[in-house]
Amino acid sequence: MTPAELQQAKALLLRQLPLGESSEDAVAGALLARAQLNLPLDEAARAAKRYISLSADDIRLAFAKWIRPDGFAQVVRGPAAK
Repeated sequence: MTPAELQQAKALLLRQLPLGESSEDAVAGALLARAQLNLPLDEAARAAKRYISLSADDIRLAFAKWIRPDGFAQVVRGPAAK
């Protein structure tokens, strides 16, 4: 991952945070969900700080720990039925 790719990925994640709470219903739903999960109500702000601090090595380690490529399913779309 190049520094530019890492910066682009961070920017994408940060732009998605406010979009997830762009209406009163979405804000209320997010606060309720956080409360039900015993998360801090400012979880979005905490996530943004964490995203900014991530390095390429942090991401590689997370992928190595949590992503199992052997467990992926492959979907193939064939020709349309006649």
